[in-house]
Amino acid sequence: KAAVKPVAQPTALPSSVAASPSKAARPSPSAATTDPLTGLALRHSPIVVIKVDNAVPARRYQKGLGQAAIVYQELVESGQTRFAAVYDNAYNGEVGPIRSVRETDLELLPQYGRVAVAFSGGNKGMKAQFRGAVASGNLLDASYDVLPQDYRLAERRVDARNFYSTPARLADSANGATPTDIGLRFGALPATAGKPASSAIIRFSDMMVVQVRYNASTGKWSVFQDGGLMSGVAPSNIIVQSVPIKRGRYVDVLGAASPYATTIGHGNALIFRDGRFVHATWKRASVKSGTHYVDDKGRDIPLKPGATWVMLQPRTRSAVVS
Repeated sequence: KAAVKPVAQPTALPSSVAASPSKAARPSPSAATTDPLTGLALRHSPIVVIKVDNAVPARRYQKGLGQAAIVYQELVESGQTRFAAVYDNAYNGEVGPIRSVRETDLELLPQYGRVAVAFSGGNKGMKAQFRGAVASGNLLDASYDVLPQDYRLAERRVDARNFYSTPARLADSANGATPTDIGLRFGALPATAGKPASSAIIRFSDMMVVQVRYNASTGKWSVFQDGGLMSGVAPSNIIVQSVPIKRGRYVDVLGAASPYATTIGHGNALIFRDGRFVHATWKRASVKSGTHYVDDKGRDIPLKPGATWVMLQPRTRSAVVS
């Protein structure tokens, strides 16, 4: 095993990799028939982003994460994490448990356009800030407060109440933006690119560890949260995006400060696909522009068609690859 900090220099890729975003920002002509979020067949359903609980008591109740096109794992209070799951497939199954939005989301999500964001509960100040983003035209409000008829109230846990909804129902109600170019590129990875990787351990905090393992028979990755396998989750790509973390404006009910992951600017990343990993640089110019993952010559690193999980890992942490 080797500890790999995403701050390492990107690995150069052969010239067959896609051109620099500055020279070829537009997708290829074939992109007109492919989904810019997955590289698979084009989907026309409005995008819905659902905030899903990942606290330890919530994990036995998690549903629907394996159906998302893209899932972001974000640091929240007390070293825990939460998901922002992006759906563009009118999935009709339940997703949840649904929890509250964070400041990180207000910067992260407008790159998708004016998309619906589904969440429940939250700090009054944070909800007011979210409403400001809605008023500015950056996002749509698909929360329980606005669309209670689209949510199901389920089990009451010791720490929270479980809420569920379906992307299809929320998409019908909110009718937000449909998939557009957010900077991802899909295609074959040259055989000489990167290094072998059968697994990786990604630490978010002293108490939160994610492990991914490659399944050669399926060509996809299993995801483990604190050692527990996530049922039904098998993305084609894992991106460990090293981001600055700053203190947010708010605290939770226990007084713990809410961290804010910065996703505008540039930093370092690790891309895992097909049992290999490649060093990359992520670049994002503004709140409404997409995120490119490029090599040391500025060329987009292609992802494998399928779902992608993006770990917004604090840049002070490292990954252990084996």
